[in-house]
Amino acid sequence: MRRSNIRLLNCIVLLLALNFFAELSAQTIYTQNRKEAFQYMQKAELAKRGGNFNNAYQEYTNAITVDPNYAEAYMKRALMLQQMGRYQESLADYNKAIDINPYSEVYYDQRARLSLLQSDYKKAIGDLDKALELSPYDDYLLDSRAIAELQSGDYDRAIDDFSFIIDLNPIDTLAYLKRAITYLRAGDRISAEQDVAYAKELAPRSALVYDVQGLIHLEYDELDQAIRAFSKSIDLEPTFAVAYYNRSVAKKKSGQIDESLSDLNIAISLNQDFPNAYFNRAITSKRMGRTKDALDDYSKAIAIKGDFTDALFNRGFTKSMLGSYAESLPDFDRAVESSPDDPEVYNMRGNVKAFFGKYASALLDYNQAISLNPNYAEALHNRGITKLLTYKDQSGCEDLESSAKLGFEKALEKIPYFCRGMK
Repeated sequence: MRRSNIRLLNCIVLLLALNFFAELSAQTIYTQNRKEAFQYMQKAELAKRGGNFNNAYQEYTNAITVDPNYAEAYMKRALMLQQMGRYQESLADYNKAIDINPYSEVYYDQRARLSLLQSDYKKAIGDLDKALELSPYDDYLLDSRAIAELQSGDYDRAIDDFSFIIDLNPIDTLAYLKRAITYLRAGDRISAEQDVAYAKELAPRSALVYDVQGLIHLEYDELDQAIRAFSKSIDLEPTFAVAYYNRSVAKKKSGQIDESLSDLNIAISLNQDFPNAYFNRAITSKRMGRTKDALDDYSKAIAIKGDFTDALFNRGFTKSMLGSYAESLPDFDRAVESSPDDPEVYNMRGNVKAFFGKYASALLDYNQAISLNPNYAEALHNRGITKLLTYKDQSGCEDLESSAKLGFEKALEKIPYFCRGMK
């Protein structure tokens, strides 16, 4: 062999050796970093279990600082931030975890849950689609996507997913009941009742079966039959808070107000984290003139579910009716934030602003309400009055005329006083 070839071979061997040791060194550093990061993770978990979220946050951050490619550290921190209600920061961490490891269906599922908390069903379904690409026969993921589709109003897709779950497991009672509820929401009573019948064959003593049967009767105002079905559900499972709640709704619709309130009290005693039960009890208390009780229950519902738009709206409305306008405004601000496509919350917030003389800001809210619902007669009336108060007589009267044409009586009453002689 010629000397030049020997030198070349020696160089190649040396390069391979250097590369080997470089990789070994990098692997050693990686292992050391991951080990140190894992120790920080353990400290974070202990702090979190003890309720010390600030310390837990710092330990998760330490883990990420030591090992920036530790996807699980981002995921754990994201989960904690989500629990703390810091959704934007949580989303950033979920995104980073998925950037590092785009092959984990669990990560997509967790990000989807965050989207569901914010009622962003489109994003949630998109993430669940990706998760199911990675694990197409996971019945838990299928169920999550079906529920998101149901909540978004995409009943056909939800029915398809529940049907697939049933194909995978033909004795899944819950899947039949969930599909029954979806059929009910889609207006297909016959299919809903068929699914309840299948579920009853599989689980004849299931409280859930009779509860869903009661919901079908309730949907069609068959109140006596609904109450009997909910009562049967309660007989089978006396601690089933949802059945008491549903029976309270049926009793209220049938005029049994005291009995309805009694069922709500029982539902809340069985489940003190039941926002809808507090909300309905608040509505009933308000109608009975017990305003303080109503405000207390609205507040409890909001404490459990911070973006409960109806509770925020009603608490704000009740405060404004009591003359506490300054206290009502933050509720309407939060209601707008949680439901930016709801014209009613803009209209009510506009009313409060107009009361305080903030006419320009009130007009912006009325404009938004009307852009969301051009036939919103009350908002047209309110905008018209506010324009008149700011000397925009012609435009204000035009709004009153539009409101009157939609049948709003207050507009009809005011036109002769404010718009006489206007063309």
